[in-house]
Amino acid sequence: MRDVVEQGNYIPLDQAGNEKPRAQWTEEPKQRFMLNSKACNVLMCALSEEEYNQVHSFRSAKKMWDTLALTYEGSLEVKHNKLSLLARKYELFEMEESESIQTMFGRFQTIVNELSFLGRTYDNFDHIDKLLRSSPKKWRPQVTALRTSQNLEKLSLEELIGLLKVHELEF
Repeated sequence: MRDVVEQGNYIPLDQAGNEKPRAQWTEEPKQRFMLNSKACNVLMCALSEEEYNQVHSFRSAKKMWDTLALTYEGSLEVKHNKLSLLARKYELFEMEESESIQTMFGRFQTIVNELSFLGRTYDNFDHIDKLLRSSPKKWRPQVTALRTSQNLEKLSLEELIGLLKVHELEF
């Protein structure tokens, strides 16, 4: 089904480029047509009413997918600009003075997920290092203690957040 969505070409054409009558279709084009119909149905079921109205008249799952991708991802130039802005957001990320660990982590995860969606990933250590460096001054003693007492290479992001939450309760 994914091939039909990505490649299209679900209706067989004659040498002149006209659609062949269904009676002349071989088994493979019939299967591709059915897969296209299923893919269209799956896409339609997953869409909001506004999205549905945007693509409901298309016969091809590929056309639906391409239209939705352009709507949400934008052109290649838009993707590059988004990626650049998100990378800058990641680089400049700071925890706010009065912000909770949970709120800060939610903001951070949103940036990381958007970057990942656009193809930019960082390893776990980069995330941990970034979060520790972005903490406010009142957190410096806890950050120093974590850096000296934990092997940050083996620490998961979730474990770090748990440790920070313990310190947050002490504040």
